[in-house]
Amino acid sequence: MSGKNKLNNERGAITFEFLGILPFFFMFFLLLWQVVASGYAVFTAKTAVNNAAKTFAATNDINEAEQVAIQTIGTSSVISYKNMQVVFLDGQGKFELKLSADHQLVFVPSPWKSAASLDLNQEAIGKVMVP
Repeated sequence: MSGKNKLNNERGAITFEFLGILPFFFMFFLLLWQVVASGYAVFTAKTAVNNAAKTFAATNDINEAEQVAIQTIGTSSVISYKNMQVVFLDGQGKFELKLSADHQLVFVPSPWKSAASLDLNQEAIGKVMVP
């Protein structure tokens, strides 16, 4: 095979092209996984605050509402319960329930998870039905 034929030989070129683009595929799927986990965390936090507000409206018991929020969040590795507070808006039982949670990023190493977590704050407004 002459020198010119060696330069025009494209055998194995697809392998090198594939190896060149492979890291971008990995990064894309890691990013996609994080987006799905973040969507799950936001949805779970919103569901937890809604369930807690329903419970508080029916029972007027903040401890029971907090337990409902904790149960709704569960033991997921992407969201954890932080705290909850109730603010009464008027004298007729109207309230605003505020839930705070931490959203841990999926691919952050365990020692850094607490420093790299995001705060999720959700609110719900309701009215206490029992006096």
